[in-house]
Amino acid sequence: MKLSQIYPFLNYHFTSESDLVRAIQEVSQNFTQNRQDIKQYLNDPRLSSAYTAFYLTTNIPKLEGVFQWMDESWLQKLKKCILYDVGAGPGTFSFAFRQWLGHPLKIIQIENSPIMRDQAKKIWEGLYPGEFLTQMAQRQENIEEEKLMLFGHSANEMGALQVLKYVEDVRPEHILFIEPGTKDFFSTMLDIREKLLLKGYEILFPCTDSTTCPLANQNQDWCHQFLNVKQDSEVERLSQMAKKDRRLLPLTVFAFSLPTKRMISGARVIRVFSETKFSFEWEVCEKNIIYHFQVMKRGLSKQNLDLFASVKSGDMIQVEVDKTLEKQVRVKIKALNNIPIEP
Repeated sequence: MKLSQIYPFLNYHFTSESDLVRAIQEVSQNFTQNRQDIKQYLNDPRLSSAYTAFYLTTNIPKLEGVFQWMDESWLQKLKKCILYDVGAGPGTFSFAFRQWLGHPLKIIQIENSPIMRDQAKKIWEGLYPGEFLTQMAQRQENIEEEKLMLFGHSANEMGALQVLKYVEDVRPEHILFIEPGTKDFFSTMLDIREKLLLKGYEILFPCTDSTTCPLANQNQDWCHQFLNVKQDSEVERLSQMAKKDRRLLPLTVFAFSLPTKRMISGARVIRVFSETKFSFEWEVCEKNIIYHFQVMKRGLSKQNLDLFASVKSGDMIQVEVDKTLEKQVRVKIKALNNIPIEP
């Protein structure tokens, strides 16, 4: 989405590009350094507009990137769901979902901040005139159709108890978390994961098994993913002026669904080590057991050398074990993200 598409609908009109950049840097500083002021942007038209201009545009590509990891049969189910966008903010993931779907759908945004609700409504009516949008502060209406509940950079601010309260109220068939890729949030996510399993949900991503996470209670290690995102030229210029890299995005993604036949096989990449002169090295999780996989470069085609160099956390690989060493398992890659690898 281009910055020029939403700029006319911002609550606050900046006097110049540099004025906007200063406000973006102020918001960013509250996120990373002044955590006590993290919610200040929710009540300030200037900061909320800066947040919208920068983070809405740069976060929208995340949804489509995350969906590339998901099973196609699950995505087809999502296309028929009502979307509950919890902690919707300016509607970032509502817009992303509408853009991905390509046609109108029923969306219910849940957002406490009146300024953010107003901002989301202005942009929605500007981009999709005539399409209805339901907005709420807290309560949810009772709907019989299948529901997707999406937490987009909101669960980390509200905490596990509030997340689980929303799940209990709505009882969605599907839940998707797209959250910051931080160690602090991962511990919160493990608590949410445990409680959702007890409620009968199964994990579709990133875990290949619903047993206890092997990274639980480990202080130095956590599971997160990376997306390589191509931003629009207008957004890229704004990112450069604000000195914020929004091309390589760390995130924590979890997907849940009510009981369904699991058809997940393979190993999830959770950490990419620096490649050596002779090999590619990855830490992976397979059936909730951590392995160090090693793929030797010798004999690989130029195409596969480039392909394996682009592997990132979050990718799924299917392998054939070549040799078990003391600290690594040497493997041959048979498929990447369910796409067979040609020799």
